[in-house]
Order: sequence, then structure tokens, then C-alpha cells
Amino acid sequence: MPSPVGHALGGIAAAWSVVPRRERRVALLMAAVAIAPDLDLIVGTHREASHSVGAAAIAGAVAWVVARRARWRWGAAVTLAWASHVLLDWLSNDTRPPIGVLALWPFSDAYYKASIEIFPAVSRRYWESRSWMYNVRALIVELVVLGPIAAAVLWWWRRRGA
Repeated sequence: MPSPVGHALGGIAAAWSVVPRRERRVALLMAAVAIAPDLDLIVGTHREASHSVGAAAIAGAVAWVVARRARWRWGAAVTLAWASHVLLDWLSNDTRPPIGVLALWPFSDAYYKASIEIFPAVSRRYWESRSWMYNVRALIVELVVLGPIAAAVLWWWRRRGA
């Protein structure tokens, strides 16, 4: 599963086309939304309902209700940022059963995993010295794959607005 850095880059890239305001603080908000599904680690239900299109839709609906202006755009941006997390985890190495993510909850209780793995696993065993090697490698892959995508999206929208 990607690191918070990878999820942040993916969330910004996914949501940037529909956010109502293209500002630094909005980018940070979309990054936080994209990282949010991993808060399930606190309660021990990682890769379950929070890692699904259903959760992305719920998050978008909450944003739609909370927003005072440009409601559909905020709802769509939050949905896309959250859904980017599901997509990136689906494309990741997963070594702990059940393998995959509960991507189609509430429509299905099946776990889904892509047949290709773009992103290496991130180790949460921080006390082991070798976990840092794995995590640095994973971060480099995320920056090489997602960094140019996020940069291209931001550049394109900046150029378009100029």
C-alpha cells in the first residue's frame, strides 16, 4: 500500500480538475482527504469499508452538505480524492490476508486486487532497520510514478488559468 506521500499526490491529481478554487490550502485539503481512508488503522479495520467507492461517495456527500458554495464541485473533488486512495491501494503490493481492498462496498463484500503491482508495500514495522529500506524504495517509486502525474495536472491547470 502506498505511503501518505503517494496518496497525497494521487488525491491532488485526481481532484484538481474539479476543485472550486485551485489554491495551496485546497491542495492540502485534497491530500488530507486522500490519506483519510488509512485512519482505519487506528481501529484495526484496515482495507475494509473505508477503502471503497461507497466510502468515497459518503465522503463526497458530506462535503456536498458542508460546502456553502460550489457544492457539486466540492462533493466531486472529495469523492475523487478519496477514490484515488482506493485505486492506488488496488494497484499495490499486499501481503496480509485478506489480499486486496473492499473496493466495491456496499455492493460487494469481496476483496479486489489488481493483477499488476505498481506500488511496493510500505512497512509498518518501524522498529526493524530493514523497514526503512523498504519504505525509502516505496517512496521513490511513488515519487517517480505519481510526482510527474500530479505536476502535469497542476501545470496544465495553471497554464489554462493564465
